[in-house]
Amino acid sequence: MKLGISKIAIGVAIAIASTSAMAMDGQIFVNGEAAGQDTAFNNLRSRDPTSWAGAVRLGYLWNVQSYTWGVETGYVDLGNVSGTNYHLVSSLGGPYDPLRISAKTDGEILGGVFKWHAGDANGWFFSVRGGWFHSQTDGHQHDTFGLLPSSTSTATGNGFYAGAGVGYDFNRHLGVSLNYDEYHSQAPGIWQGHFGTSVYGGTLEYRF
Repeated sequence: MKLGISKIAIGVAIAIASTSAMAMDGQIFVNGEAAGQDTAFNNLRSRDPTSWAGAVRLGYLWNVQSYTWGVETGYVDLGNVSGTNYHLVSSLGGPYDPLRISAKTDGEILGGVFKWHAGDANGWFFSVRGGWFHSQTDGHQHDTFGLLPSSTSTATGNGFYAGAGVGYDFNRHLGVSLNYDEYHSQAPGIWQGHFGTSVYGGTLEYRF
């Protein structure tokens, strides 16, 4: 299912790029991001250290003077969040047997990106992005004392993502940026059924 969605998303991006390549100045791009993350699970305490997140994106950009816009698709790994919920306790263990909860989320994106260059086509720029996020979340739950069997579950859903960044293009082909993105995941049956993940990190991009 995930591979099928990825192929469709990549096909859309390539199709748009191929039909527009001759209309204006444009480039195919690929970038990779390494980032930290913070997942908003309410009432989750004693968290493990924040895990890493990452993304790989492919798309097409149209360039007109100091403005650039385009389409992107890719894969995002939002890492893992785990901690203890003291409001949910095991009936066998009583009030001192809270539940330990963890969840790992990844998925595919399909959206748009816009960049404004402060000056000519190269140099400093500001960017925004956003679009559709198809997520898969794997959840795990067990009580602290181990009196009950642990449980696992998997859920998929369609949410969205949005973000902004600032960066520098060294030339027509290579650039770096610092970004902040927010991913909203839908995960029916896991925790509250939906949650947000904040991602903050650096991106290296190459344009062909």
